[in-house]
Amino acid sequence: MPVIGIPVDMLNERIETKLDPDDMVVKLQQLGCDVEGYATLRRFACGTCGFLMEITETENPPVVCSACGEDFKENPHQISERGTSEVIRMELLAVRPDMFDPAGLARTLRGYLGEFVGPVKYELAEATMKVSVEAELLEKSSPFYRPIRCAVVRNVALDDDRIKVLMKLQENLHWAMGRDRKRASIGVYDLSTFEPEKGIQYSLVTPEGLKFVPLGKSQESTPKQVLAEHPKGVAYAHLLEGKEKYPLLSAKRADGSDVVMALIPIINSEDTKVTQKSTDLFIDVTGLDDRLVEKIMNTILTSILELCPESKGECVTIAPAGGQAFISPDLTPQKVIFDTDLPARRVGIDVTSADVKHLLQKMGHGLAGGGNGTVTVEVPAYRNDILHPVDLVEDVAIAYGYHNIVPSLVPTFTVGEETPRSAVMNRVRQAFTGHNFLEVLTLILSNEGDQFEKMCRKNASEHVVLAHPISQDQTLIRTSLVPGLLDTLSVNTDQPLPQKIFEVGRISLLDNSEEVGAKEHLRVAAAVIGSRVDFADIKALSESVLAEIGLSGGNCEAMPEEHSWCETFIPGRGAVIRSGGKEWAVLGELHPQVLESFGLGYPVSVVEINLEVLI
Repeated sequence: MPVIGIPVDMLNERIETKLDPDDMVVKLQQLGCDVEGYATLRRFACGTCGFLMEITETENPPVVCSACGEDFKENPHQISERGTSEVIRMELLAVRPDMFDPAGLARTLRGYLGEFVGPVKYELAEATMKVSVEAELLEKSSPFYRPIRCAVVRNVALDDDRIKVLMKLQENLHWAMGRDRKRASIGVYDLSTFEPEKGIQYSLVTPEGLKFVPLGKSQESTPKQVLAEHPKGVAYAHLLEGKEKYPLLSAKRADGSDVVMALIPIINSEDTKVTQKSTDLFIDVTGLDDRLVEKIMNTILTSILELCPESKGECVTIAPAGGQAFISPDLTPQKVIFDTDLPARRVGIDVTSADVKHLLQKMGHGLAGGGNGTVTVEVPAYRNDILHPVDLVEDVAIAYGYHNIVPSLVPTFTVGEETPRSAVMNRVRQAFTGHNFLEVLTLILSNEGDQFEKMCRKNASEHVVLAHPISQDQTLIRTSLVPGLLDTLSVNTDQPLPQKIFEVGRISLLDNSEEVGAKEHLRVAAAVIGSRVDFADIKALSESVLAEIGLSGGNCEAMPEEHSWCETFIPGRGAVIRSGGKEWAVLGELHPQVLESFGLGYPVSVVEINLEVLI
């Protein structure tokens, strides 16, 4: 995890309880923070963009600005030292982005220390400005889909320290929640540099569609030039690779001319950058998921309001072209029905219902009635980690104090043994290794090409699709183990034949009866490749293994034409083994088209057995 430095003075001035350095470390550790200790950091400012850089006392001064790319070796006059700062160094707690900065961390500490109990209320003024959004940017079916949320913060007082905290918070949110801008990005602008009453546009622009001055530069560039030449453009160009148009946020100056605010998600413009003279800020968050964008907006907005207590928040109207306008941000608390007996059952602490309610309030949650042993918990809008009631149990345990839990022996002692599922898996492994097969492990993530097209299998749309896959090769959870075995054989074509491999693993299929909408199924698959391999080999193997694991008496039938595996096998050389109306296994000799798809030059026979019938 990245290590951040929280300025000690900014943290202490936001809490009433006076803690000595050792006590501060203890309290932060009790909150779940991984604290490394105290350090003195040297600070340097970039004269080009104003970015503040911090290094330890043993490190050499920076040679390049990490924000704008200014080369301090070529232009040494563009870097200046700004003294030192005492910080607490700690690893980012990725699940708590609301604690990434001294203001947000102090808010949590105040509740934990009992200085303030209950949720912090943030009053937002009504919207006075509007952001017009091009339709394609809000259509989920569009390749340019990237929803937006905006807010305004007025009457801020900024200095070097606050600007540094704001920029580091933005950077850390990009890392933790935005996945280094892959899923979301943030922009903060000086509201005085444009006329918001004349409208703000969130639109698409072609690579050569306009010119603007990117942050830290003095010359205009087209979006295409920014991606090719600016340090931030080069670093994040892959996010816009293959796109015909790029997201752009722009506004109007007092004279009616256009001013670019940001090329999203790459770089802000120099014209709208935030300085110590900025008093009103405009914030935008864009990304690939509505919930994520809202959570990031709520996090950064409330952190700025905590950082600058004299400031006031203001809503913004988001107006999609041809769609229904809505107000941003939405700080409505998330409501969770919570069983007050759950902490005692899960953690083993002796707490009453009243105790649980008080502990939840210490962690910043609100309460809104309840009954029959439950309470409606109002989770603050900036909390991103509360996905299930068990997450509230963790909050109760933290507020109670893990250090206050008295260790005790387990009241009931039991003897460990294999679970039925593990026992089945081990029996299957013994059966296949007894037939001289080698066990392999393949990835659980796959894609439609490998699972269906290359296998000539019918796609019944029963597979679990990933919402945000990291690559085109991993877009779904596998529905069969066989493609993984064939991939393994395809990268071992230089090894002696025959080759015999198997895998015991899980597949996933959609199932509306399950809470999560899908269910895992235990399978074993085996593949044999060789010059003399045929259907008879795999049939004999399948019947032998089934008998060894306790599935004897099944009927081997010809593969029905309507079966999803029918075209996978050579006609007349595919079969299913059934018993009592349940399908135990599919087996057969692969069709030449399947062999060609996987780059295999010799006959291959495979079997896949459903092990759920044994559990």
